[in-house]
Amino acid sequence: MAPFAEYVVGSTVAVTVFYTAASALFWGVTGRAKWPFVSLARRLEAARERRLPLHEPIPPVLLGLELRRLGAEMQRIDASDLPAKAMRLRATTAAYDYVLLECCRSLEVPVPDKSDPVNTPLTSDQRFTAESSLLAAGFTW
Repeated sequence: MAPFAEYVVGSTVAVTVFYTAASALFWGVTGRAKWPFVSLARRLEAARERRLPLHEPIPPVLLGLELRRLGAEMQRIDASDLPAKAMRLRATTAAYDYVLLECCRSLEVPVPDKSDPVNTPLTSDQRFTAESSLLAAGFTW
C-alpha cells in the first residue's frame, strides 16, 4: 500500500475513533446521543429497562416507622446545640415530607398540592393537612 493511502486510511480511522469517543462522552454526560448513535442509544435504554426489576412499593408499616424515626430526629436536632442546626433541620424536614407524601400515596390519601414535588418542602399547613388525613384514615406512627 502506498504511503499516501496508509495516511488516508489511518487518518480516517483516527477521526472515526475520536468522533465515536467524543459522542460517547457527550452521551454519558448529557444523556442525549448524537445523530448516528440515537437508535443504538434507544436500544440500549430499552434493554436496560427490561433488566431492571419493577419498583415494589414500601409497606406502610415501614413508612410509619421511618416517619416516627424522622420525627424523633427532628426533635433531637431542635433541642441540640450542634453546628449547622438549620441545615440539619432542613434536611430532616425534607426527608420527613418525602416519607409523609409516600405514605399518603401508598394509602391513597389525598396528597397536598405542591408546585415542585421534589425540591420544595411542604408548608406547615400542607404538612398538617397530610398528617391529619393520615390520622383520619386510621394510620398512626
